Amino acid sequence: MGGSLWGEEFTVKKPEVKKVLAKVNNPKDPKVIKRVAKSSALSLLDQLTLIRTNVNKVLGRYADTTRLITSVSELHEYIDKAIFNGEIAIDTETNNSLDPISCKLMGPCIYTPGEKSVYIPVNHVDPITHEKLDNQLTESQIKDEFSRLGTTKIIMHNGKFDYQVIKCTCGLELSVYWDTMIGARILDENEKSAGLKQQYRDKIDSTVEKYSIDHLFAEIEYAVVEPSLFALYAATDAMMTYKLYKWQMKQFDLPGNDRIKWLFHNVEMPVMKVAAEMELTGVEIDTEYAKRLSNKYHQKVDVVDKKIADQLCSIRPIIEKWRETPEAKFKPTSKKPNKKGEYTLQKSKSEQLADPPQLTSPTQLAILLYDVFNTPVIDKKSPRGTGEDILTKIDNPLCELIIEKRGLEKLNGTYIDKLPSCINPVDNRLHAHFNQLGTDTGRFSSSDPNLQNIPSKEKAIRMMFKATSGEYEVPMIEDTYRIIKWDQIQTSTGWKRGMDLRSGDVLASGEKIVSVNSDDDGLYLSITVQHQGGDDECCENTHC
Repeated sequence: MGGSLWGEEFTVKKPEVKKVLAKVNNPKDPKVIKRVAKSSALSLLDQLTLIRTNVNKVLGRYADTTRLITSVSELHEYIDKAIFNGEIAIDTETNNSLDPISCKLMGPCIYTPGEKSVYIPVNHVDPITHEKLDNQLTESQIKDEFSRLGTTKIIMHNGKFDYQVIKCTCGLELSVYWDTMIGARILDENEKSAGLKQQYRDKIDSTVEKYSIDHLFAEIEYAVVEPSLFALYAATDAMMTYKLYKWQMKQFDLPGNDRIKWLFHNVEMPVMKVAAEMELTGVEIDTEYAKRLSNKYHQKVDVVDKKIADQLCSIRPIIEKWRETPEAKFKPTSKKPNKKGEYTLQKSKSEQLADPPQLTSPTQLAILLYDVFNTPVIDKKSPRGTGEDILTKIDNPLCELIIEKRGLEKLNGTYIDKLPSCINPVDNRLHAHFNQLGTDTGRFSSSDPNLQNIPSKEKAIRMMFKATSGEYEVPMIEDTYRIIKWDQIQTSTGWKRGMDLRSGDVLASGEKIVSVNSDDDGLYLSITVQHQGGDDECCENTHC
């Protein structure tokens, strides 16, 4: 191939690559590089060449307003200017991971008015050897310089993520003054997209090309992209964030916007940091308990399946009698012919109903209920509906069993089996996402998994969560209360299995039982006790 990888003299000899280069004239097509890279099996160097062409085409307009900072002295000087200005926009670029706990920082991007947009490479590598490139800063150097910002107003877009990345990779907690993503939703709760690029096009510059990091860099490892090339994308984000911030400031200062301005600064921005810390802290799952609980609930499903099988066996004569009816044997034709003018014959209802019927299939269940048993229509809008709201109104033992099975399977699939699979291997904790403005109504929401939707009546599922051990300040008035898990009871209290624990009993340890919590199968057991020592033995800190 010859020449330097990122130099102008680099040439591509492969005919398929030249053909691809001709196709990359349309930067608005986000699938070009991804599609061609897969179909032509291009080498890494070939892909980088295509990427270089595409990035320069889309973002070349920012080449004169973007720079790299590759030394501490340069960064120190830039931070001095930001401190003088009192404002700085910060964005972060990570490797191909959106998990702030396990990701690697590719480099932060910064912008302060009157200066060029800056990208600071940290973890770029040679595409061939994968050795770390020279002329990069370290996470500790980033921390030292960013810690100098002090009261400088820090502006971010989706600040929760960038705050988390900097904290996890550099060990620094930044005080975010303005989040333009939150600002966009506060100014217009009906905003279709609060994404940075879309907001910038809508509010600042409509001439900006539509692009994304996936469009520019396809599925390539970001670390192998030349820093100066990556900077055209990354540093531009910091500049866009700052200009969007200035536009939002003007909007908040318009007459009649005093209340939403107050809401933004006094509620939403403080909550952003709380949400960020909640995500980073996560929760601990008792995996051993979860395994036992999973086995128990799967056994419950098996029991229900056995009942359903017995029920189907008992009604088999009814089903067989129905199969002989003209209605069951009738084969309806499709309403529209195919390209050949032919009408496709569909399966008869009898053929659609398996032996035994598969009740997980809405079609088969509907045939069983409305054709075999002639169940009256419950809901005119859904005359053959099989949803829970309809099944509850049908007087049929099968419906009760189906509802029970669906409930158990939902608990298994959504919580009991799902939650342990979401544990982050880095710290063995579960880290859900908390979205401040994640709903159309602006309510707080949770996802991946949704920890706001844990069934309140399913105490056994709630017992999967383990409180972090340690000291917690608890306001104490008279006595100290604590909860003892079942596996700690014998060693800590002198209680032995087989003894009848009741509320009001005093244990050998001198503690009075306030309540006893257990399930029917003894899967879990905890007691809440009250120490009877008197005021001199009570303390403000207790171990839970």
